[in-house]
Amino acid sequence: MSGERRDQPEQEISIRRRGHELFVEEPTGPAGPVKPFSEYLRETPATPLSGGVKAGLWAVALVAALLFAAAVWRLINPPKPAPRRPRAGSASRRADVTPRATPPVAARPTTPPNQET
Repeated sequence: MSGERRDQPEQEISIRRRGHELFVEEPTGPAGPVKPFSEYLRETPATPLSGGVKAGLWAVALVAALLFAAAVWRLINPPKPAPRRPRAGSASRRADVTPRATPPVAARPTTPPNQET
C-alpha cells in the first residue's frame, strides 16, 4: 500500500506535465503590427449596391410582405368547412336498410373470486 501512495505523486506530476504540454498554450507576442479600426475604415471604400442586387432585395422583401399579409389574413378569417350535402339517393337507401341483429354474446362462466381455474 505504501508503494501505491508513493507512485501517485509521480503520476500526478506526469499527468500535469503532459496536460500542460498538450493544452496550455504559451503566450506569444502579436504576429504582426495591428492596425486600429479607424485605419481599416479609411482603407475600405464604401461602394453602393448595384441595381440588380437592389432589385433582388426588393423582390425578396415584397414576397416576404405578401406571405406575412396572407398569414395575418388567414388568422383573421379562418377557412370554414364546407357544409355536408346529402348524396342523391342516400336517404332512400337508409330507409330500405333494415338494422342488423347483433349476435348474442356467449356468457362466460364466472368463477368465485378466490378459486384457481
